Amino acid sequence: MNEGHLGKFTVGGERAATDNHPAIIQHLPLDSSVTAALEVGTLLKAVPQDDATTMAYAPLTSAEDTEEPCAVVDKPCDPSTEASAASLVHGTVRSRVLKNGDGSAATQAQLVTLAKHGVFAV
Repeated sequence: MNEGHLGKFTVGGERAATDNHPAIIQHLPLDSSVTAALEVGTLLKAVPQDDATTMAYAPLTSAEDTEEPCAVVDKPCDPSTEASAASLVHGTVRSRVLKNGDGSAATQAQLVTLAKHGVFAV
């Protein structure tokens, strides 16, 4: 019997999720208003749709956005080719990558709100 390596691979690129707590990542449907690419760490808010029981998601527009963040984009997403974004909805995320849709850093108040939704910045 011969043994050996058949090959190896390396996964590159930064992710928002950490290994501190098992991450729950879901592909969240994007709101029709989302046209710009979403970067890793972008804070998302829920946007009610026409049917009151259906939600879609969009980035918080800035640190002054009054909506509550409830998820974090885990992988880059291009809404021109993707209808949903792989997003962390529960677990721990790297606080240094967290940002709003305009690129501004997440505020302490946003981090507290994320924690209430089960997403913990470390």
